[in-house]
Amino acid sequence: MIHLIITTANISQNYGRRKEQYIESIERALSYSYLFDSYTVLECTSKKEDYLDNYTVYYSKVENHYPEKGLNEMQHLKAFINQSSLKTQDIIIKLTGRYILDDNSFFNKVKLLNERYDAIFKDDCDIYSGQGYHTFLYCMKKYLFLDTINSLNFSMENMDPIEWGVKEFLKDKKETYILDRLGVEAKQGTYGEKVFKC
Repeated sequence: MIHLIITTANISQNYGRRKEQYIESIERALSYSYLFDSYTVLECTSKKEDYLDNYTVYYSKVENHYPEKGLNEMQHLKAFINQSSLKTQDIIIKLTGRYILDDNSFFNKVKLLNERYDAIFKDDCDIYSGQGYHTFLYCMKKYLFLDTINSLNFSMENMDPIEWGVKEFLKDKKETYILDRLGVEAKQGTYGEKVFKC
């Protein structure tokens, strides 16, 4: 089974623009629903968003304690995965909402490679220094997803991007496949002002 998780964080700052981006991201991903078995929109800040009523949504009850936002997201993902009925070998694709898929190439790669590999990532050297793997679109089998999350340093002092910790944990594992291209438009910043094609 392949399960897609699209993360959202509806905050008051620039709410309208973020909402538009989330809807576009979700709708684009769902246009490829024939390539996965189920999906969930994982909302990480708000207790209720009317516009998400149109989708399968899970409102996380985990608080956002950490200054490093990536650690908060991983806590939300862990809580959702632990309460889900997903099996140990099921595949989880994680997409950051607001990021727009250019095409179905990532889903096709997952279908093609999931019996040989337990994780699929792209190195972040196309945008950053290459110390990490991109964490806005990737996939892992459930067991490895939880192992990866549990390997991270969850402390208030940890300001390292989670991308670094994820790469450190997975880089030498033979079940990790590294892609050349994700096929996604990454909208970074509060207003989505920085756009990268990855």
